[in-house]
Amino acid sequence: MSLMEQCPIKMRVVKSQLSHSLGVLALLAEAGRGARVTVLAERLEAPKSSVQRLLQQLIDEGWVEQDADSGLYRLTFRIAALGQRYLQAVGMADASEAILMALARQTRELARLTIVDRDRLVWIGSAQGAPAGLMYQPPMDGRIISYATANGKAWLATLPDDEVEKIVAREGLGSRPARANTGPNAHKTLASLKRDLAAIRERGYATADEEAEPGVAALAVAIRDPKTGVAIGTTSVAGPLVRIPRRRHADLAREVMFAANELGRIWPASAGAARLMTAKRARRASA
Repeated sequence: MSLMEQCPIKMRVVKSQLSHSLGVLALLAEAGRGARVTVLAERLEAPKSSVQRLLQQLIDEGWVEQDADSGLYRLTFRIAALGQRYLQAVGMADASEAILMALARQTRELARLTIVDRDRLVWIGSAQGAPAGLMYQPPMDGRIISYATANGKAWLATLPDDEVEKIVAREGLGSRPARANTGPNAHKTLASLKRDLAAIRERGYATADEEAEPGVAALAVAIRDPKTGVAIGTTSVAGPLVRIPRRRHADLAREVMFAANELGRIWPASAGAARLMTAKRARRASA
């Protein structure tokens, strides 16, 4: 076999190893407190021995650690530090912090910020405006279930129906048993979600009353790229349901819309992969 004939085989092996390494990092990010090698291997559809070797390499490089007592694998803070340095480098962290804090003070609720990462949303910032006492402060490392959150629905409402269907199908909408932990009012069918998205497109903001978790309400608006008009993230306010009744939605929506417009205006053109992805999506939608 010639060298040229061997190269494609070697490239496929390298690509497979890289894909599995990135897959391990993504799964551990979702797991938060850690995961077992058997679970990772099952999710990646890869041999346990191969995943074990990848984990050891990632441990050696300082990206992953193994808990001595439970045996669970988890990310080190090196990933978080790297992400924070990137956000600082492109100016997103400093530029968005003041706007989030103003939104939190104005609404006296928890204000949060996400960015579109290919086919999902990722939390990247928050500010607490609620007074001490009845305060909602969830962790920022949780997975965002698009069809069951205000942020997710605000983003889905900007996408073509075929993309919406693919995203929510992967998240388990309509599956039995459900593959995601959601609140009592979360959508159970694609049809009901589509009706909700149509209403969101008309009024310009999304709401979620006990859809992500019991007792919590939220209101979100998509952050759009000023040049393409495509969503590059979302911003929201959230708090206890008793403090965010429907009669308060219109006032909150005005504040969140203002913040979303400001964020879209000041986010730098170098905001990387998200901007490239949304530009490609815009071209596909208009084709």
